[in-house]
Amino acid sequence: MIENTGTPISATEARVHFGEVLQRVAQGETLVVERGGRAVAVILSVEEYERLRKAPKQQEILDALWRLGQEIRSHLQGPISSPEEVIRAMREERTLELGGS
Repeated sequence: MIENTGTPISATEARVHFGEVLQRVAQGETLVVERGGRAVAVILSVEEYERLRKAPKQQEILDALWRLGQEIRSHLQGPISSPEEVIRAMREERTLELGGS
């Protein structure tokens, strides 16, 4: 079921005023086309369509990163150091290499 996230428009109105429909959608409005009071289609901008199309790919990337993190943790057999801890350790190592105290 379509959530009420778009402006409803009848199929007849969309057909008769198609030029106006295109202008509204180009300006970022999402229209829900209804026939007999039921949502049958959604008209949205190309930008919104592309964003929605990429969403599953972004989730796949996040899932792959999470799995990679799990794999790294299992190889380390312990917690991963925070970025702050890594930077502190690198600074200490650099100070020692430069002959500092």
